This record gives sequence, C-alpha cells and structure tokens, in this order.
Amino acid sequence: MKHIGIIGAGLSGLATAKAFIREGFHVTVIEKATSVGGVWEKSRSYHGVATQTTRDEYAFSDFPMPSDYPLWPSGAQVQQYLADYAHHFGIMSTIRFNTAVTGLRYEQGNWEMDIYDAGEDYTDTLRFHFVAICTGTFHKPYIPAFKGMETFTGQVLHTSQVADATILKDKSVAVVGFAKSATDIATLAADAAKDCQLLFRKAQWKVPRYFGNLVNMRYLLFSRFSEAFFDAPYKTGFQKFLHTVGKPMVWAQWRGLELLLKKQFKLKACGMVPAHRIEDQISCSLGVAPEGFYEKVKCGAIRARQTEIDHFEGGKVFLENGAVLTPDLVICGTGFTQSMPFLEEPYKNKIVGEDGGFRLFRNILNPDVPQLGFVGFNSSLFTTLTSEIAANWLVRYVQGTLQLPGKEDIQKDIDYMAQWRKTSRPISSEFSGTCIAPFNFMHLDMLMKDMGLKTRATRWLPYEFFKPINPKDYRILLQASIRKAPQQIPVYQPAEIIQ
Repeated sequence: MKHIGIIGAGLSGLATAKAFIREGFHVTVIEKATSVGGVWEKSRSYHGVATQTTRDEYAFSDFPMPSDYPLWPSGAQVQQYLADYAHHFGIMSTIRFNTAVTGLRYEQGNWEMDIYDAGEDYTDTLRFHFVAICTGTFHKPYIPAFKGMETFTGQVLHTSQVADATILKDKSVAVVGFAKSATDIATLAADAAKDCQLLFRKAQWKVPRYFGNLVNMRYLLFSRFSEAFFDAPYKTGFQKFLHTVGKPMVWAQWRGLELLLKKQFKLKACGMVPAHRIEDQISCSLGVAPEGFYEKVKCGAIRARQTEIDHFEGGKVFLENGAVLTPDLVICGTGFTQSMPFLEEPYKNKIVGEDGGFRLFRNILNPDVPQLGFVGFNSSLFTTLTSEIAANWLVRYVQGTLQLPGKEDIQKDIDYMAQWRKTSRPISSEFSGTCIAPFNFMHLDMLMKDMGLKTRATRWLPYEFFKPINPKDYRILLQASIRKAPQQIPVYQPAEIIQ
C-alpha cells in the first residue's frame, strides 16, 4: 500500500485526503494549526469574514452545505462545514495537528519529510511514496516592510489578526489596501473605531451580491456563457467568434457592466472609479463589495485616501501625498505570500520560475519532479470544486490512468501558459500564477477530459451553457466509469517510479 503524505488540512488538503482514502491509499495529513480549515481556521480568520461566493457554489460535489446556512456563510460556518466533511469521510484520524513540516527531500525513490510536533515538542522524519502539497494561495500573511515601521508607537496588524471587533473599539484606525479583507475591515472599523482611514494605491472594481439589487451574481459571473467573454488561452469555437467578429459585442458587454457598477455603487461620488477595464481585473482577487462599504465612504465614515504610506516616524504615519496620520492601529490588507521553505532547493527551482510563478501542468504537477503534486494551487471563484477535481485528477495520476500528453508536450504547455500570463493577461500572474479564474470551466474541462470523464451532466447544451456552476453535477460525473482504456504510462509517471 502506497503511503501518501499531504501537507495542509485546509479545504484542498481535506479533498485530497478524501480522494486518496477512497481509493485505498494509506494517508497522513500534516497540519501546523490545531484544527482543520486552512484560511478558514479560527486563528487565521478576521472578524466578520464570509465567503465571496454563495453557499451552493462554495461546496464539495458530494457534501452540500447545510440548508440552514445563509446564502453567504460566515468564516466560522465554513470551518464547521470543513470539520463536518473531515469527520464524515473519515479524514480526522489521518491528521497530525499542531505539526509543521521543516524539510522535504527526495531520497531513493521516496520523499523524506522532517516534521516538528509542537504539541509534544519532538521532531521526526516520515517517509512517503507520494506527497501532495496543499498549502494553497493564502500561505503566509504579508505585511510590507515600511520604512521606520520599527519606530511606530502604535500597533501594526495583518487583517487576519483582527479576530475580534473589540481590537478596533475607540481607536484611530488606518487600513491599507483595497482587496476584500481591507474593505471588510474598513467597513467594520467605520462602526467600531473612533475613526477610520482607508489608504489605497488604486481603486479596484468590486461586484455586488446582487447586480442592480435584483440579479444574484452567480448568473452573471459563474456560467460558461459569462466565461466566454474573456480572452482565454485556449478558446472554444464560440470564444473564437466572440474575440474576432464579435468583439463589438464583447466591448459592449463589459462597458455596460461597468456602467451598472458605477451607478449602483455611486463610484464617481465616492471618488473610486477604477482607471482600468473590469475584464482586465476579474480573477481570484475580484472582491464582493461589503454591504455598506461605498455608502460609508460616500458619507465620510470611511475616509478614503488614494495614496500610499511613505514612512513611519514615532506615532506618525507619513503618506506619499504629504498628509500625516497619527493612528493607534495600522491594519494591512495586503494579502498573503506563497512559500515552500521546507522543499529542497533543486526541486523548488524546477517548480518556481525566475519570475516567481509556479511552473505546473494543469496547476498540479511538474513532470521533472517525481512523486510530488499540488492541490489548491488552482484556486478559482469556487475553489472547493476546483480543488476537489484536482484531487481526483492527482489520484488517477498516481494510479497511472490519466490520459496525458508526453513529457515534452507537457513542458511546452507549461512554457506557453507562463508566456501567456506574462504577455496576454498580466493579472493572471497574481498569486504566482496559481489562480485559474476566470477560466474556471476551461480548467475543469481539461481535468475531466484527462480523466476520461464527461464535462457536462446533461445533453441539453443551451442549459449547460447559461446555468451557473453546480458542484452537484460533478458528483455525477466523477462517479461515472472511465470508458477509454488508459494509454501507456510515460516513464515519469509515479506508477513507474514507485516500486
């Protein structure tokens, strides 16, 4: 029985563990936190955090969220859902909590994993036939190294550290950033703090939960039809038509959406009209506007300043526009960094390019690195599903039943995608190239075809084209038998490497 090591017990690690356990593999999950959840784990979640997508989209295919959850569940509810998932599928007993991976090296056909158990205060080395890294996009909170920050007499936090609204109570707060967490915290601080400043480099497009206060966002953002309006790296026939003869229709669609958002959020009155096109921004960083955010900016409860911090000096924060603030608390909504400090350098250098982007086929593996895969490095607008499909893909890779091209063609695809991200769609390089949005269906279709499975649950193409994503469809598709016989396995496949 092959022993599978999984690093991380967030949603991607849990989906991967479940997929391997179901196929009879021996699984060990290493998790540095004290409970499951990853970014949703309580110690990493800020107060009031909720999902960007709805309850029905942010669910695994065979384990729907409870029907009594709100349409946009809270962070605590998502963590409870993931804990229930782990218990239901027998994953909990495979997890070693409060344990960090300190080293990972390839030795004589196996991966040697050094770990440190903080609970028991001891080190150990484990051996695995195959390792899945599931640390995902949000690995390490990032706080910029502002000049003079060490002299600041106030407090500097990351948004993930704002676990309770009392941290903000009666304080003068400056929030840095314009991403989801930054605007969430600013909206919260407008009510809880003495005063709130929002410092941002440039305004970004945000979308409402309901467009025009009527249409749920899922109908405009989560369908094959909506995806077709993006200039994809691999195009369907309809996409080729849209981005040649149909370009005027594409232009009109995006300009109309921008006009709707400007009117609904009163962006001009807020001084927050983005200077870039919305289609150039939509990716994993697309934010859903917190309820009341733009209203609080407009009335001055959130004082928004389009500038950046120049330096700190004692209790003062000097801004690039010449203004000086004296906040008690500076909160950085400046995202996360991805890091694999435990992986030995020769293999890390094959996986991460000189530009910092991950060089992974299907965002899952590099053929020059034996017996190592990644799940959750294909984050999307519904990462639960894309991670689940990637986990099933990885199991079949280990089993040697995938219908993949040869190693040379795989490397060509990796090179093509790296170049495409750089020249055709720069926003796709964010998160080190690990975001597959907005091409969610394109990515899912590729993984399903590699597994020899269908990509649609019904034969009614118009319905499949316009309906929002439905994870339940993939439960049906994943359970289908693979009708095509697997091709001969190339020499780099784990089935050939592991004896």
